[in-house]
Order: sequence, then structure tokens, then C-alpha cells
Amino acid sequence: MTRLSRFLLLWVSTALALWIVDGLFDSLTFQSMESLAMASLVLALVNLTIKPLLVLLTLPLTIVSFGLALPLINGLVLLGVASVVPGFGISGFWMGVLAALAVSVVSLMIRVATGQTRVQAKVVRGGHSGDNRVIDVEARDKEEGKSRRSIGRDEGD
Repeated sequence: MTRLSRFLLLWVSTALALWIVDGLFDSLTFQSMESLAMASLVLALVNLTIKPLLVLLTLPLTIVSFGLALPLINGLVLLGVASVVPGFGISGFWMGVLAALAVSVVSLMIRVATGQTRVQAKVVRGGHSGDNRVIDVEARDKEEGKSRRSIGRDEGD
């Protein structure tokens, strides 16, 4: 897949995510489909260019807050896009943070559904501790090789 086709797919999936989140929250508004298309284009471009620099600059704050600064950065980015794009509005900072979280979740579901992100999960009963009441779940992104692990208790406890 070429870079242009990946960017177009990112743009369309961002537009779909914004449209779905617009239906969920009354405090996030688009005056027209043109403003939705423009907001999704600007958001996709900002996420590819400016947002990585913001995350890098705020890395000490992110480490100290155990990652809780990242949703705030996402909210600020979304509020910045809303201030630049005419016809796109968000009622306040916390609504921007909530909308950014919703856009992230919906975008992840869209990326998984369209095959942009492939996730495989492996469940091991007993896990690494040997305790049969513990279930280890490891989800791995096939393309990037990143791994996330969570440990939870069985419902029988």
C-alpha cells in the first residue's frame, strides 16, 4: 500500500470516527459535511506531524503522570483543530478531552475492522505465576510487533 493510499485511508477513517463521535455528543458540532471533511483532514495531518512533537516535548510530564497527560494532549490537539476549522466546534476543554478519547477508541475499532491494524491475542490459563486462577492476556500488533499484557482474575473468585 502506498503512502498516499494509507493517508487517504487515515483521512477517511478519521472522518468516520469524528462523524460517529459527533452523533454521540451534543457538545461537538459540525455545521456541514465540508467542515467535517476539513476537520478530519486537519486532524489527520496534525496527528502525523505536530502531535508526535508535542508528545516528545511533554514526555517528562507524561512519565511523572504515568501517562495521564496523553489524553489531555489529545484533547488540546482536538481543541486546536476546532479553533482552526470553521464550522467545527467543541464546547469546552473537558469535552475536548472526552471527545478525543472517544475518537481514539472509535478510530481503533475502524482500523481493526479495515485491517489497518491487526491484533492477535493469546490467553494462557495459569499465566506466568502458575496460579490457575490467573489468566494472562497478551495482545500483539502483527505489523509493529508491539506487545501489551494485562493480568486479570478469573470470575470464580
